[in-house]
This record gives sequence, structure tokens and C-alpha cells, in this order.
Amino acid sequence: MARPLIEKALELIEHDVGSNTVPRIVLEAPTGYGKSVAAPLFAKSLIEQGMSYGLIHSLPLRAIVADIYKCLLVNALAENPALRERCNKSEDVLTEVRRALKSVGIEVDHVAYQMGESILSDVSEAKKEPLFDARYVVTTLDSLAYNAFRIPVTEIFSPRKHYATPRLRMFLSAIYLDEAHMMYDEDSEKSVTVFKEILRISVASKSPVIIASATLSGLIERDIIETFEKSKGVKVVKLGPEDKTEGNYVYVRDKEFEDFVGSMRWNTYFIREEELVGKVRELVGSGQRVFVARDTVCSAIETYRSLLKEGFLNRDEIALLHSLMTKGEREDVLERINSEGVKVLVATSVVEAGVDMSFDSLISDGGRPSSIVQRAGRVCRTPSTCRNRDGEVFIYLLENEFLNPMVKRFVEKSKNCGREVSWRLPYDMRGQISYVKLLDKVKEYVKPDGDLTRKLRALVNPLVVSGETINNILKAMDYALVRTHLAEVLLKGRDTSEKYSITTSLDKLAFLTRRGCIEGLYALVDDRVEEMERFDGLESSGERLEKLKRYLLRKYFDALKRLAVDPGRRFKASKLVYMLKEECYVRGEGVDHGVLCLQKG
Repeated sequence: MARPLIEKALELIEHDVGSNTVPRIVLEAPTGYGKSVAAPLFAKSLIEQGMSYGLIHSLPLRAIVADIYKCLLVNALAENPALRERCNKSEDVLTEVRRALKSVGIEVDHVAYQMGESILSDVSEAKKEPLFDARYVVTTLDSLAYNAFRIPVTEIFSPRKHYATPRLRMFLSAIYLDEAHMMYDEDSEKSVTVFKEILRISVASKSPVIIASATLSGLIERDIIETFEKSKGVKVVKLGPEDKTEGNYVYVRDKEFEDFVGSMRWNTYFIREEELVGKVRELVGSGQRVFVARDTVCSAIETYRSLLKEGFLNRDEIALLHSLMTKGEREDVLERINSEGVKVLVATSVVEAGVDMSFDSLISDGGRPSSIVQRAGRVCRTPSTCRNRDGEVFIYLLENEFLNPMVKRFVEKSKNCGREVSWRLPYDMRGQISYVKLLDKVKEYVKPDGDLTRKLRALVNPLVVSGETINNILKAMDYALVRTHLAEVLLKGRDTSEKYSITTSLDKLAFLTRRGCIEGLYALVDDRVEEMERFDGLESSGERLEKLKRYLLRKYFDALKRLAVDPGRRFKASKLVYMLKEECYVRGEGVDHGVLCLQKG
């Protein structure tokens, strides 16, 4: 059964359709409330009412795309016992999703995903659709952006751009923009600009839009309302202590959720970095599962090593997860976390939002307020996964160079007033102060880039746009719309499957090249690798990282051009990869800590 907040949003959509208004909903619900798994319910409602042919579910991180597509959609629609066991999703949730989608004719072969990597598993039903040619597509914001701005993801480097198919699919679909806060949290003018221009396209195409998040500040809410100002009926639907409507805001009381979260006695403390290991030992000793969230890969690896060194955990009882591990190792860790054998997870922001896992306590860096809220959402996620029988929940924030002074002042001021911060309830109650008060203290956010806005509008405003124009604008943006250019790095000495690859930013690629870890650029041709460019000597060249980044990009594009005119390899080459030397990778830890974190010489 959908929760009251979801039911209210569905009711508002039905009302909008009945009054001939295109639905625009901002769904603000706490972590663990079920925003992501509710997307199929919105798809069902909008399809039944003739407002869309399907749904495009956009997410900011690839890990969440994989989880939603594989463990929610395919798991619900396919008869796959292995997925049932591995994904550990509630049967009630899967049944509701199955009924919703099948009732509007969506079967397992009608759902697909799109992102810059393939889903690794034995899921035979997995279907990747770069052109969004499916009724229900789960995608990254990056892929959605490329297709929205007439840059089909399969033809970014092709002289011809067949952009009509993905754009048509977008115009015929509802758009579900999930974990929207991350567009504003990245401190990137690019991501905010692209996000707002996608909203503008949805208004022009009269596409229904649902924007979902747990951690939108009031400032961001008002910014989204202003972006939609020319469209009628935009509603911000959020939990409140009573049912009421005030202008664009609709408040809904969920008594059951309120009682569950309100029954928790939240305790937030600050501990020093040197106390971390001892605190984990104490919590594990009391029978708790602990999530240790770090802001950098280096600090995550250091914490993992320190915990292992103490000897109270064996390697099967602790897991490490970050972005510079191979895809195969990351997937193995995500599967292990669902078992009771893992007592401690040390991870970066790769599990910050959308990934369904629950722990009993949190130890975290205290940089971004929204990150703390998202991480606290992995603690006592549901009544069935909360083992703190006495109702006490402990959040420990580390006093180190990452700690945001605003966070420390907020927590301490609350305590001085005899109140604890509730990291899950978006309004005050029973002596607890809501996390929303902390989010609203952030008075500024990155604003759109005017120059980028003009470039994007030059791509979408004309009736038709030439491939040359698209290429020129892409080149001016370094071929990256939302984030920096992403590179695929393959671990040398293994086979060519994606499970031995790492997708990373151009910044990190240049850094690894400087460290002498990137051997060169290779093409995957059939089942073998063929050298395209060696990078010998770059580690000692003294080149600045910015210049090195441009060099690596130029070599990449040069290699693509050579492949395009080579009749023997043009149709056999599947992709270009940078090769990571074996000595720069540590199994179970990822890219070697000494390479990433220690000064040379």
C-alpha cells in the first residue's frame, strides 16, 4: 500500500489531469520513505490517464540506476530466483510494482536502463537502451541530458546525430527526476544549469514531471517553483504535522511514519578522528552493524585498513566501497552488504542516496548537511531492519578538517536547548528538532551558468540543428554536459570484461597518469586489446594536470578518428579504454592508497 504522501501526490496528479493541467510535482519525502520505489505507481497513474506512454526515471548515480533497474523492476517483473535472493527486496514492494506495471501493459522486456556502463550480473533479462526505446527507462542524468539536448549518447563522436528517436521518447513520457538535491549539491554550475534547462524543455513539451528528494532546502524548492512559474499547478508535496495546503505547498501527515521515526531517541555526538576505531569496536561489540561514511577515497581506505589492523573484525565482517574499485568488486560488495555477515561498511558517497541498505549506527564526516541526512537515512531504515530495541539511535560526526562549522553549531545549539536533531523527520516534534532546519541554513547555492544556458538553448530551440553545430558546442564544453568527461580504465592482466574496469573522471585519470599508473590507450577489438597510444614518460614530464587532461582527451579523440577510417577495425572495435597497471591496484581496496594519497619522493 502506498504511503499517505505518495497517495496524496497521485491524487494531485489525477486532479491536474481532470482540470486539463500538466502535472508538475515536487515530492519531498524523508530518506527511506519509498520515493524511488513509488516511481512505477506514478507511471501507472499517468499512463492510465493518457498523459504519457511511459516513464523515464533519472538518477544521479550509476549505482542507484543499477539497483532500481535490476533489483526493483526486473526483480518484480521476471521470474528470477537468483535476483530474489541477491537483492533482498520486500515481497510486498515487488508485488505492488509488478501489479502497477503489468496493469498498463509493461512487461520485463518493456523496461530498460541507460548509463555509461553495463550492469554486471547474470541477469539475462537486462536490456540497455541508449535511445530510450522502451516504455520504462532508468537512466543517469548524464544520459538524459545528452539525449535531451540532441546529442544521442551512441553518436557523441559521430558526424551524424540521429537525435529524433530519444527526443520523441522523452516527449511521449513522464520524467521522474530522482534525488534531485544532488544537482545542487555538486557545486557545479553545469549540473544546475542542465537540470533547470531539462525542466524548461519539459514545460515546452508539456511533459509531466515528478521531482523527488529528501533534502531540498526551502531555497531550492522556491527556485524550482520559479523555474516552473509559467506552468500551472506545480505543487510541493511534503510531510507535515497536519494536513494542509498553503499556496504551492501541500502538507500531509503520515501518522505511522511519524510514530516510527518519533519513537527513535536520536543522539548526535562529535568524536575525534583518533576515536573512530575504538567507537566502531564498541558498537560492534554491542551487536550493532555500523556504517562509516567518509568524504574521500583516501580516508575510506585508511579507515578500512585501521579497522582490519585492530583485529576485532575479519575480512568477511568488514566491507569497503568507493568509486575507484573495479565494477566487479563493487557489485560483490553490494551483494555482501545484504548478508548479516558484514558488520561494518566503510564507504564514500557511492551509497549516499537511493541504495537500499540499513545499519544500526552511523559514523560520518560532517561536510555537507545534505550528505549527513542521506547517510543517516541508512540507519534504522524501516522497523523491520532496526535492531535498536531501546529506541536509541547514535550518529557520530567526526571532528576533522571536513567538519562544516555550521553543522557543529546547529547540533550544539540544539543540545543546549535540550533538543536532539531528528535526521529523518522533516518537522519538529517531541523535543526533537528537524534536519530541515539545518538544510535551510544553507542560504546560497550554485546558480546557472549563463554561457552554458545559451549553448544548450542553441541546441534545442531551432527546429533542426546541424551535426557541425552540435560538435562545435560539444567541443567548447569538453564533451561533458553534467560532469567532467568520464573515462573507462581497464585493469591490466585481466580479461576485457567490464567487471575489471573502473569509470572515473578526467581529473583522476590525469592524476593516475602523472603517478605512472596509466600505461596507455587501447581499443577493445573483438575479445582482445589493441594498443592505440603509449603514455611512457608522462609521469616525469612535469606537465600540469590541466594540460595533461587536454592531452589525454586529444589522444582519445585522435584514436577514435583513426578507428573510424580503419575498415579492418571500425566495426570490430567496441570501445576505447585506458589501461591501469597491475601494481597500481590492490584487490579488495581498489586503486592503491600509496598511489592516490601519498606524496611522491
